[in-house]
Amino acid sequence: MGEFICGLELHLPLDTESKLFCPCPVVAKEAEPNSATCPVCLGHPGSKPVLNRKAVDYALKLALALNCQIENGIVFSRKTYFYPDLAKNFQISQYEVPLGRNGFILLDSGKKIRIRRVHLEEDPGALVHEAGMRGSAYVLVDY
Repeated sequence: MGEFICGLELHLPLDTESKLFCPCPVVAKEAEPNSATCPVCLGHPGSKPVLNRKAVDYALKLALALNCQIENGIVFSRKTYFYPDLAKNFQISQYEVPLGRNGFILLDSGKKIRIRRVHLEEDPGALVHEAGMRGSAYVLVDY
């Protein structure tokens, strides 16, 4: 019988006052549409992203708590894809050089759960569906 291996990708919003690359506030999904946007999150020509230091600090703490090897530098790339909540059609993300790599969680049983990578990526917008997920008769994996 073969070995079952399962991988999970977890997205954790960091508790910061502003977005990852701009001064726009992080707002609740109940906020008015487009009430927290700027030229940076919309990808306007000439706008320059500035990295949120607090987000880096939080991500570093997580990587250390997960016993990751911390990289010497921070590298971001543009991940191009087309999605309705991504106005600029690219996402600034870490891939080639993540903040932390090769970490683990050690369980009381002695089992070691490997953590491949911890990285930062922006999520400057979100689709808000009028009906919402509550009361839906369907499982909506990527709602």
